[in-house]
Amino acid sequence: MKKVLAGIFLAASLVSFSDELVIRGGFDFVSDYSGMSDFITGDSGDDSLGYELGVEYLKNVSPNFLIGAGVGYQGHSKAEGKRVTVGSWYDSYGDYYEHTYGYEDQVYYNSVPIYLTAKYEFDTPNKDIKPYVKANIGYSFNIHANDLTLSDTVTQYVYDWYDDDYDEYTHTYASKSYDTEITNGLYYGIGGGVQISGFTVDLMYQANYAKAKIDNGDGTRQEHNLNVHRLTLGLGYAFNF
Repeated sequence: MKKVLAGIFLAASLVSFSDELVIRGGFDFVSDYSGMSDFITGDSGDDSLGYELGVEYLKNVSPNFLIGAGVGYQGHSKAEGKRVTVGSWYDSYGDYYEHTYGYEDQVYYNSVPIYLTAKYEFDTPNKDIKPYVKANIGYSFNIHANDLTLSDTVTQYVYDWYDDDYDEYTHTYASKSYDTEITNGLYYGIGGGVQISGFTVDLMYQANYAKAKIDNGDGTRQEHNLNVHRLTLGLGYAFNF
């Protein structure tokens, strides 16, 4: 009889666990690239913001621990191209000009990761507030966006008296693109956050791994790592059922 009662209690406990379907989005406020050091600085380009959209399904395996799977779309920030300043000058109107030569800021690829995810929720006195830590690991399908591009550019800075700043006008006089293939690779993420009445906010360290195969123009290719690491502020909503 005790075994029967224990079995009923365990079954009731498992039924009481709620699974989650999480719809989430996020923005990368720090991005770093590794690889392609002859062509990029490793920093993200100016006025460039990475973002992501995704969905995760998690199943309770204990009162506080959930495991599941997710899929998303990640739009990466631009990789800042290496450039050298050839010259600079002012014209008779006081506008400033800067002549640079080198590689363009580029989004080389975006990613569609498919991954396993695990989350541990901490108990609090308020059942509607659930701090958590989580980890993702999976495979990143990387979608080619732009080729490596070498350009000769003059940027004109015109003072805007109304806004008390400078407007930029870029003039590209020569440009050459090198066919660039992007491979797929590992994806992982780790971080934590809090769920409040279904709404989630978290901070994740994430990484996508890829290789760039660049055409040298003579029938040969050079291969470089092109991995992106970033901190992502995520927002979402968890549907429990």
